[in-house]
Amino acid sequence: MLGLAVRALAVGCLGDAAADRRLAVAPLRIDLNRASVAELQALPGVGPARAEAIVLHRIRHGPFRALEDLDRVDGFGPGRCAALRDHLVDPAAAAPPTR
Repeated sequence: MLGLAVRALAVGCLGDAAADRRLAVAPLRIDLNRASVAELQALPGVGPARAEAIVLHRIRHGPFRALEDLDRVDGFGPGRCAALRDHLVDPAAAAPPTR
């Protein structure tokens, strides 16, 4: 009897393993034109220096118009841009940034 109570408590607190397997997680997508330095660091391979370079480029040259524009930022080449494509909102498809 005590075993059933412990199991019921555990399922109530920890959740049902079968239900956890049914949960879907949406991939993280970051908008280059709106993200802060801290938010940009959530991208794989982007640390403080690269995140600051993205924001600085955005300040100096205006909003990104396409994902390919990231190639113009110091520290980003075609390979890194391609690796980040699935993690970024396409500026061409996004609404214009508000200031």
